[in-house]
Amino acid sequence: MKWFNGFNDRKNIRWGVFVCVAMAFSLSVNAAPDWPSYLGPNNDLQPELKQFTATSADEVWRVQLKTGMCSVSIADGLLYTMGNDGTKENEETARDYVYCLDAKTGEEKWTFGYPCQLEPRLHPGGPSSTPAVYEGKVYTLSKFGQIFCLDAKTGKKIWEASAEQYKPKKPWWGFAASPTIMGDAVIFNIGTKGMAFNKDTGEVLWKSDGSVVAYATPKPLPLGLFNRPAVALFTNEDFFILDPATGESLASYSKTWEEKSNCNAITPYMYDGGFYLFHSAHGMARLSLKGDTLTQDWLSEGGKYPNEWFAFNTHVIHDGHIYFLSKGRQSSDKGLHCVNAKTGKQVYFDEGFEFGNLIGVGNKMIILDENGELIWGDLIDTKFKETYRKKILEGLCWAVPVLIEDHLFARNAEGGVVCLKLK
Repeated sequence: MKWFNGFNDRKNIRWGVFVCVAMAFSLSVNAAPDWPSYLGPNNDLQPELKQFTATSADEVWRVQLKTGMCSVSIADGLLYTMGNDGTKENEETARDYVYCLDAKTGEEKWTFGYPCQLEPRLHPGGPSSTPAVYEGKVYTLSKFGQIFCLDAKTGKKIWEASAEQYKPKKPWWGFAASPTIMGDAVIFNIGTKGMAFNKDTGEVLWKSDGSVVAYATPKPLPLGLFNRPAVALFTNEDFFILDPATGESLASYSKTWEEKSNCNAITPYMYDGGFYLFHSAHGMARLSLKGDTLTQDWLSEGGKYPNEWFAFNTHVIHDGHIYFLSKGRQSSDKGLHCVNAKTGKQVYFDEGFEFGNLIGVGNKMIILDENGELIWGDLIDTKFKETYRKKILEGLCWAVPVLIEDHLFARNAEGGVVCLKLK
């Protein structure tokens, strides 16, 4: 079942009506598989598959686009991603591009371009925010705060906005969080605690004052948590739970972040009643919610994982344990971790794996590491047993891979995009 993002922001609507609408929607969704935004169909960065039985991967198509750190979104058979054509020679005339490709063939359907600098800082540069697709519209965000709503079929501009005034003075990676759509609102991690626009008109619904470095994508929370829609927002200074229609704060927590952070870019997630945050200056923390109060249950041992520069990848939860890859300043900091979700204690570490992103399906785990190696294997007794490995991309691969049924989509920072059939 796909996650239902809808809600009506008029305060006089009855909750029962909302629940009925949500149930009706969930029964009538298109059967075609989609990955409509960075967070995926269920807002958890994991596929809808129940089992994974592949033993090999064959290339279906491959294309070369422009430089970008973002991932891909797929809806109604179309794939969306972004890139930038900037070089040392054309810094002043560089442009961002939004690409629409046929997801089956890689054929280009349309592009939409606008002036924007490459902005490479400790990485190749280009857009970091992944497009979001909803009801025939595509929503994008540039590193400098340019926001566009485009027609998903034609690429024609519907509306545009700017959040440039919220860009912090030293945001090393610019605006990087992806758009999240809930009801009438398209929500961005911009300002001290978020910003939202009407998804159809571009009208500002709510905003926050000031500018704070914020890279993590806003995450919709389960409907029953506050008996109303709620979205989690994680910045480099605070963790908020907000009403997505109004921006009203429902709960917040900042005690953990007395020490300045550099890159809180991992979207918060929930498991077994707790919130899990990955803080670049402290490591992993678990928070519990009672009423409107968030309390820290534990903070990872000595903040030893991850190093502050590498806190922006996906995790996998399996059988009460959390798996993730890290990379620190020392070679010994690199590897695959397994942490007990209840206690935060590390129970397994394998230094034989490079930094990258993880996908979980049942007791299987898939890795796309930063060197373009596709790896998968079994999770057995908190350990990972590799069964397959194949080089699928050259260059730097920090973008989250997308798995839809038996097809995997991946891209590198240099603009290479590949579709593989797993069998």
